[in-house]
Amino acid sequence: MLIGLCVAIFLMAGHSAFSQGSKSSIGDGVTLTDNGSTVVMKNGIVEVTITKSNGEIRNFLYNGENILAGGYSGGKFYWSWNMPNYQNPARCTYTLTVDPNTNKNTFAEIKLHMDWSKQPRDAAMDVDIYYSLKKGVSGVYAAAKLSHPAEYPYYPSGEWRMSSYPGATFDWMSIDSARNRIMPSLADNNAIATVLGAPKEVMRMTTGVYANHYECKYDYTADFGDIETWGWSSTTKNIGLWMTMPSKEYYPGGPMKRELLCHVSPVLLNMLGGTHYGQGGDGAVAQGEEWHKVYGPFLIYCNKVAKGTANPQMALWQDAIKQSKAEQKQWPYDWFTEPAYVKADGRGKVTGKLMINDPEPYAKAYNMWVGIVVPPKSVRGTTNFEQWSKTFQFWVKTDAKGNFMIHNVLPGVYNMYAFGTGVAGQMTKQGFVTVTAGKTTSLGNVVWTPERIAPTVWEIGIPDRTAKEFKHGDDWWVGGVYPNLHWAKFMDYPQEFPNGVNYVVGKSDWKKDWNFVQPYNVVGREQTVAPEWKILFDLAKAPTAGTNSALYIAVASSFRVSLVVKVNGVNILPKTDTTRISFPYQSNATIRKGIHGLFGDLRLTFPSALLHAGNNQVSLILTRPGGDIQYDYLRLESPGTSVVKPK
Repeated sequence: MLIGLCVAIFLMAGHSAFSQGSKSSIGDGVTLTDNGSTVVMKNGIVEVTITKSNGEIRNFLYNGENILAGGYSGGKFYWSWNMPNYQNPARCTYTLTVDPNTNKNTFAEIKLHMDWSKQPRDAAMDVDIYYSLKKGVSGVYAAAKLSHPAEYPYYPSGEWRMSSYPGATFDWMSIDSARNRIMPSLADNNAIATVLGAPKEVMRMTTGVYANHYECKYDYTADFGDIETWGWSSTTKNIGLWMTMPSKEYYPGGPMKRELLCHVSPVLLNMLGGTHYGQGGDGAVAQGEEWHKVYGPFLIYCNKVAKGTANPQMALWQDAIKQSKAEQKQWPYDWFTEPAYVKADGRGKVTGKLMINDPEPYAKAYNMWVGIVVPPKSVRGTTNFEQWSKTFQFWVKTDAKGNFMIHNVLPGVYNMYAFGTGVAGQMTKQGFVTVTAGKTTSLGNVVWTPERIAPTVWEIGIPDRTAKEFKHGDDWWVGGVYPNLHWAKFMDYPQEFPNGVNYVVGKSDWKKDWNFVQPYNVVGREQTVAPEWKILFDLAKAPTAGTNSALYIAVASSFRVSLVVKVNGVNILPKTDTTRISFPYQSNATIRKGIHGLFGDLRLTFPSALLHAGNNQVSLILTRPGGDIQYDYLRLESPGTSVVKPK
């Protein structure tokens, strides 16, 4: 991947640079034409032709031009899922839910309904797909509802998404400030070479500006909590096509749910039920359980800038962010007709102030994630909100003083959670919040006392649920250039750390001396000895006699991990753990070129007598070939002692 071409600057373009359509077309009313097998919705800015039987959009006109033309498979928007097998909507029944002729041509909406086929290979659920078009809006709204009546059998859940293949004119991808750049052409994508030993998603470009660079769809994942929009633009026509996020309540897994957004061809995704990185995978519905969930509506947004606009792609991206924020201010929409969609008067509000009771001076309640979730009926017995996908989740960031306000919350009894940079662990309060329609639930001061048994002696990293502060934490997705066979940064580990990590507290710099991942075997180098990372430190004196100390380990991602932890050569794991830790969470973030997956942590308590004045060593040893671990944060807690800084 060629990072040198990534654009790290942007231009806040003036509003006058943007145009939705001609002056006459912006005032055009909404019309709907039923052609039998298709229906055409248009408003003078956009025009979409929707196939009734499956919900596909094969023609999407923006300012009179089909922006899907030349895309993969002819270009289209479509819905799909793999619950348990790959499937698309079929045999849908069409309903005109809002006729624009009844509202002076200001709004139109249609519904496409699919019943379960009753075939065992198909997901045991009903599907409703909605498309809505409003006057003066530069795009079309899409939404869906999944339903599982009580009489339906068990279904296991899986991935669930709206996907699209934009037209060949779109050649610039925008995810965030780092991944915002020109992309390979369709011709380049048709000339790819396979990469020996790599997953099928990895390819090598052989032509174009990225010739001999590696490409992978996982290069373009992001956390839903960090972004507002993503999409494509055209460097020749200065137009953009975007997914917006009017609300994040219907996405699974909380604010750090990481998912695919775009990849080459081009492809534009909205992963409403994604399960990547070990997050959001608990969506199974039991036989006899009645369940439904509404996803959206979300706006598929189109924009353009005038010819001659400076940095047009960045201007288009910034405008799309602005549009997404404008949609959020309108949420929940008052025009959506789905009966299960709860409008503003059926929702409540939650307010409070997070207070952190921890002696560490940097443990502040500023900019912390605070969220409330109704625990779902989990077939698997899962208790981690990062794995839940069946219910809605409501998350906000605290302000500088720890205050928070969560708007538009559905009625119910909620668990409450908090986590964030600088504070280890997670606050969990079960059944803590009751939300009533039309009411404000004022929680007052919400106190979080992070767990610890003694003062901090040393720490490595920052508790933020990612490995981004460590080596390659800012370019983990980048690969080498052929003939270098390293298609990802984690493959550089054997050369960069030939003797493993030997971290000296008070001397080493975790940005350079602590790798973002500890692997056991890297492609191209099979290890014969279990990798051992060492943390070396000097104590001014022995800890207080007769006390316990603890090693806190927060894990950003783990895959097939079996970990032994030793203090001065003594395994400190409880005997019940059979001398090693096997983390239950399988994130697989490393091979998917991520910087974190499903979070996990543990505190290993041991007699302080294992530590002594002078030299000490903590060892982290992986014992299962093929496994890897991305550490988030490590901390030694011990009473009555301190670290001596090396000379």
